[in-house]
Amino acid sequence: MKRFKQYFKKNKYLVIFLGVLFLFGILVGLYLGISHIEVLKEHVLYYVSHIADQTYNYLFFHFFVLVLGLVLSFFGIGIPFLCTLIFYEGMSVGFLTGIFSLTYGFSGFLFSFLFLLITKFFYLGCLFFFFSKCLRIARKMIGKYIYKTDPSLLIAHLLKGSLVILSFVIVYDSFLWLSGDKILPLFKVLLS
Repeated sequence: MKRFKQYFKKNKYLVIFLGVLFLFGILVGLYLGISHIEVLKEHVLYYVSHIADQTYNYLFFHFFVLVLGLVLSFFGIGIPFLCTLIFYEGMSVGFLTGIFSLTYGFSGFLFSFLFLLITKFFYLGCLFFFFSKCLRIARKMIGKYIYKTDPSLLIAHLLKGSLVILSFVIVYDSFLWLSGDKILPLFKVLLS
């Protein structure tokens, strides 16, 4: 816990920036969900009635976007890509919360909260830490070209940290892929 406090204290402005970006995405997602609820209600009802048949395979998508973000960070363009990804994740959180809440009321809000807690919370935490590693890689690579410094050891350390975070995401997504269709239907009782 002490390491997390030190990390947040050291990266206060980055955490604030990512939090605001994510919150803005949530607000846009809520707006989109609320403004299109009449069209989406049937889809939500169909999804809930067939929740046991759903698979939650985020493994390939998360792997692809994180590796792409990491590779692009060596060229400096990974940071706007990852900012867009964080905004998108916020938008999907807001959208799902909005459509479930408007369709099922408070029980829909609880269901969406539990759904997002299971399917996105761990990934989002990893994504925020991954972003900070990629940001440091991009800064060091830009410094290498502008100031002719040699950040090889630091970049190797940051790359190793990024790969550890990526492996956590892979393990979690594999768990969700194999057991998500058994866990999430348990919460369907909230929507009855």
